[in-house]
This record gives sequence, C-alpha cells and structure tokens, in this order.
Amino acid sequence: MFDVSIEDAIPPAFLYSFLALIVAYHVFAPLCSTVKQRSWILTTISSAAMSLSSLPLFFHYVSSWGDLRGMRSTFWTESTGRFFQAYLIADLLMGVVYYRSKINLLTGWIHHTIYTVIVGYTSHMGWSHLFTLCAVMEVPTFILAIASLNPRFRSDIIFALSFFATRIVLHVFLCASMVVSRHNVTNDSYGPGILMACIFPLHAFWFYGCLKGFVKRAKSAKPQPVKQGTVTASPSPSEFTSIRARSWTLPRRRGSLRQAVRAWDRLGLRTAAGRFGDVQRRLRASLPVAREQVYAYVGLEIPPSGEPQWTDAVMTESSASL
Repeated sequence: MFDVSIEDAIPPAFLYSFLALIVAYHVFAPLCSTVKQRSWILTTISSAAMSLSSLPLFFHYVSSWGDLRGMRSTFWTESTGRFFQAYLIADLLMGVVYYRSKINLLTGWIHHTIYTVIVGYTSHMGWSHLFTLCAVMEVPTFILAIASLNPRFRSDIIFALSFFATRIVLHVFLCASMVVSRHNVTNDSYGPGILMACIFPLHAFWFYGCLKGFVKRAKSAKPQPVKQGTVTASPSPSEFTSIRARSWTLPRRRGSLRQAVRAWDRLGLRTAAGRFGDVQRRLRASLPVAREQVYAYVGLEIPPSGEPQWTDAVMTESSASL
C-alpha cells in the first residue's frame, strides 16, 4: 500500500550532503575561537557551494538576455537543491547543540523551515533548475559569512553592492522572466513568480537595514566639534617632548624651587644675628638673594602675571634630556 523506497523518502544527495556537513562542522569548529565564528561554518560552506553551482545557469541566463527556455532540470540541479535542504536542517541541528544563542526565530527557524519546503516543492514540480539559478543570490551571503569567520575580509561596500545586484536587481528580473516565460518554462504556472514576489519584500527589508547601518556608521564617524582654545593638530615629536617636559618636569622644579627660596629667606632671618651670621652673610653675598635674581639664576623669568616660566634655554635643555 505504501510503496515508498528510502531513495524517495530520503534522497541520497540529501543524506550524503547532510553527513558531509556534520563532519565538516566538527572538523572546522576547533579552529574557531568564538561561538559566532562556529555558527557561520556551515553557512560559509553552503553559500560557497550554492554560488558556484549557480554560475553555469547564471551565465546562460545573462548571455540569452533573460531567456529561461533553454534551461532544464538535471541531476546536477536536483542535487544542488537537496544539498541546500541538508544545509538548512544541519544548521538548525548544530545550532541547537552548539550555538543556540545564534539561532533566532526569523532568520533561523522560520527562514530555514520555509526554504526547506520551497526546495521540496520546486523539486517535486521539476523546477530545480530555477531554484539553482536563483542560488546566485547566495554570493552576498558568502561575503558576509567569510567576513564573520575572519574580520580581515570584511568589506561593507562589496557586500552592499553584491546584495543590491543579486537580491534586488537580479531578483526583479528573475521574477519578471518567470512570469513572462511561464508558458514554456513552468507549464503556465505562476508558482515560481509568486514565490519570487513573496520573497522580495524580505530582501528589500534586509537591504534597507544595510543602508541604515551605513548611515549610522557615517554619522558616528564624523569628528566631534572642537571647543574653543583646544589644539586639534597632533603635536610633532619635538613639541610632544616639550609638552612632556612642561607637564612633568616644571611642576616638580617649580615647587622645589619655591620651597628652597622660602627656606633660604627664613634661614637668613633666623641666623643673621646668630653664631654663624658672618659665614652666612658671606655665602649670601656670593649668591643672588632676591627672589627675582634666584629665578633668573636657574633659568626662570617672572612675567607680569607673577607666575615663573622657563626660558627657552632651559626648555631646550629639558627637552633634550628626555
């Protein structure tokens, strides 16, 4: 009564692809250091395989100016669809086990489930060649996936251009071709055209999010307004050395100098009439006594504001010492 073979229930292409993807994940997972990287392993493999598989049909479509009548479903296109089915299920299975936090509702469970049904439907209707042709839209997915594995390969411009070229422009042309050529391609069925039309809003929404990301990053990259009196240019090496000398050497020297001068004045007052007064007077006679003279002696000058500053000679010497 139920004469259904295993090959019909589980096509060999699906089974072999599923096992190969599971093995590939466990081979490459130890090479990834984060959960995010591990969650992109199967997507990278799948998007690369699907993009390459679609190229012959894509070149035929472009060279024939959008004519779908010369395409037919083959073992290759059927196997490509089953491989994609295997990826969708393997990604959910590995996600539940190893990277559950990266499997969200929309782009994970809903997206994978819907596309598993779509692949089965197109295979059953004999339209696997149309699905394989549409797999060229996996090119931006591969660009995003490889950048997630290694940030050095990230290029927002290339991703945005590839997304716009395949999932917006090409998507519109494919949808129109499937409707116009339905008499000779899909036996008058609007099914492929309706599927393409239903998927397009999701691609448009993703591209809108991509553009919003560009605008947000552009705004955050604008230089902040500079307050009046602040220096915007980076100092040269000599200026940087001078700044360091002023910020570290001057406060210590100024404080020590002030303390020494004050102590000297107090010492002179206390000991002027003392036992060593005569020696002190001789010593003070040989050194500058007034504060202005002391500052000038060690290389300081007192501006009208009253705050001592280093002269050019002292600053040059301090900069050279650093």
